[in-house]
Amino acid sequence: MTSKIVNDIARSLPEDMLSEILKHAASHSAADFVNARLSCKAFRAASNYDQIFQNVSMEKLNFVPWRRSEKVLQKRCEAAQNAEALYRKGMMDCFSLRESEFGLHCLKKAAEKGHVEAIYTYGIILICFGGELREQGLRIISSLDLTNSSKRRTRIVTSCRLKTENFLSNMWVYAALTEPTRISRSCDGDIRERPNRSCTSSEGQAWEASKNVGYCCDPCFWDGEATLFCSLLRKYLIN
Repeated sequence: MTSKIVNDIARSLPEDMLSEILKHAASHSAADFVNARLSCKAFRAASNYDQIFQNVSMEKLNFVPWRRSEKVLQKRCEAAQNAEALYRKGMMDCFSLRESEFGLHCLKKAAEKGHVEAIYTYGIILICFGGELREQGLRIISSLDLTNSSKRRTRIVTSCRLKTENFLSNMWVYAALTEPTRISRSCDGDIRERPNRSCTSSEGQAWEASKNVGYCCDPCFWDGEATLFCSLLRKYLIN
């Protein structure tokens, strides 16, 4: 099929359909997006719409873009405020490029868009900072609304842990976090369907979601989760 025929067909399509085609191409691979964009003038014009990049799924793209086409697509998605792109940029800035101020800004913006892993990561970082920021981190991470279902907590926390490790294992980690100061406390009987027991997690607790996920009060649980997060950073830290 010649480029003229492709262009004639594309010009006959409404703009929203062109945008949808480009979005699906970008969600499949950066190369597919570039090829589609270069195929005709209609697609090149449609590729300038930010709404395409706001909703691109980045699931099939490398966490850390190495190819030029992937870097271009990542930047376009960041500029369009794509939540996943902002999360990835925030992770890179915080833990690889050592530009924590910019990284936290990106994570915050992604969290405000409801990005689950961004909420998890941004909240844990603030918890590690301690003081008033710790309280702010607890409020942010509570927006995940995991208090009423241990199964939901286990599923979401496990997903966040796996994605965090996959991301860190694919990049150079040059920055770590200081573990939060643990507050000695015990969960009391006012917490429904949770046994009375100490919430202090041992240093050797596995990173994988355990059967204990969801059985202690939120402050204790997230203190323990932040400690595990710090341990994971040290695992991949380049000295």
